[in-house]
Amino acid sequence: MSIKIKVTTTRSEGTLMFAVKDALVPYGKSIPVSQPGVARLHPMAEVLLAVPGVDSAWIMGNEIQVTKKVDEKWATVKSRVIEAIRKALPGS
Repeated sequence: MSIKIKVTTTRSEGTLMFAVKDALVPYGKSIPVSQPGVARLHPMAEVLLAVPGVDSAWIMGNEIQVTKKVDEKWATVKSRVIEAIRKALPGS
């Protein structure tokens, strides 16, 4: 069975929100990530920053806000992000 990931838009055309079933970090906590060194704080952050076209990510509860690089198109990056999230989730 495939892991469900809900994708929603944000006010910024360069940013999408990806929601998963279970919390990745405790609710009320968050991890903003825009540099590889900081990405080591959480396995999901490390995986997302390795995705071609991803500029930054912000993990909050069961949601991951991902910002793409300016010169990239969501048509290409979105599927890569979804696949990376699926691979990085516990039990996948």
